[in-house]
Amino acid sequence: MDRYERGRAVTWLSVGLNLAIGTVKVAAGLAGNSRALVADGLHSLTDLASDAAVLFGIAVAGRPPDDRHPYGHHKAASLVALFISASLLVFCALLLVSSIRGIQAADARVPAWPTLAIAIVSIVMKEFLFRRTRRIGRETGSRMLRANAWHHRTDAASSAVAAAGIAAAMALGPDWAVLDTVVGIILAAWIGVEGARLLRGAIDDLMDAAPEHSLLDDLREHILLVDGAIAYHDFRARRIGDLVEVDFHLLVTPTMNVEEAHGVARLVKQEILERHPEVVNVLVHMEPALPEHHRERGVAGGTVDRSDDCRDR
Repeated sequence: MDRYERGRAVTWLSVGLNLAIGTVKVAAGLAGNSRALVADGLHSLTDLASDAAVLFGIAVAGRPPDDRHPYGHHKAASLVALFISASLLVFCALLLVSSIRGIQAADARVPAWPTLAIAIVSIVMKEFLFRRTRRIGRETGSRMLRANAWHHRTDAASSAVAAAGIAAAMALGPDWAVLDTVVGIILAAWIGVEGARLLRGAIDDLMDAAPEHSLLDDLREHILLVDGAIAYHDFRARRIGDLVEVDFHLLVTPTMNVEEAHGVARLVKQEILERHPEVVNVLVHMEPALPEHHRERGVAGGTVDRSDDCRDR
C-alpha cells in the first residue's frame, strides 16, 4: 500500500468516526442541556469538511505532471491545509458568538449525566484518531495528514474541556451551570490559536518557504560524502505541499570531463533521494572547483555555514 492509499484509508476511517461522534454529541447535548457538548459535536462535524479536503488533496496531489502543471500537483496539499485552518477560524468565531449569547441569556440548566459519559468516550476515540493519523503522516512524510491529525487532537482537547465544564456544572449545581457555557469561550480560544498556526504554515508553503533548519542541515550532510564533490553553494529548498524540492550549485574536481562530473551529481542526487523520501526533486548545477566559482556563502570540507539559510527560499 503506497503513501496515498494509506492516507486515504485513515481519512475514510476518520470520516466514519467523525460522523458518528458528531451526531451523537449534538443530539445528546440538545437532550441533556449541554451547550458545551453541542459545540463540541459541531466541531466534530466540521472535521468532516477537513476530511473531505484531505481526500481531495490526496487525489489531486497524486496526479502526474501534465502540460499545464509541469512541476506536478503537489501544492494541492497546501491548499487543503489552508482550507482546514480557515474552517477552524470560522468555527472559532461562531462558537465565540454562541457562547457570549449563552452567558447573556443566563441559562442555568444543569447538563444531564449522559452528556459527561459521551464527552469522555469522544476523548478516547478522537485521541485514537489523532495517534493513528499522526503515525501514518510521519511514516509517509505527509504534512497534510499530520495537520489533520492535529485537528483530531484539537477535537479531543475540546471534548476534554467540555467534559470538565459539564462535570463542574453537575457537581456545583445550577448556580454554577454557566460554567458549561464559559467552556465554549475557552474552546473558541483554543481552536483559534490552532487555526492561526495552521494558517501560517499553509501560507508559508504556498509562498515557497524553506523547511525547518534540522531538515536543511540533514539534506546538506549528504552532498560532500560523495567522492569528487568538493564544495557547494547557493543551497535552496522549498516545500511543495507534503514534499520538498532542492537545488544547489555543486563544485566538482576541475579535471573531470562532463560525463564524470555528471556521474558525481547523479550520485549526490541519488544519496539525497534515498535518504529523504519526502524530497521529490533535486536540481544540481555543476561547476568546476576553481577559485572564481567559490562563494563566501558556500560550504566545503563538510562544515555547514548557517548564514546560508537566508538563501533557502
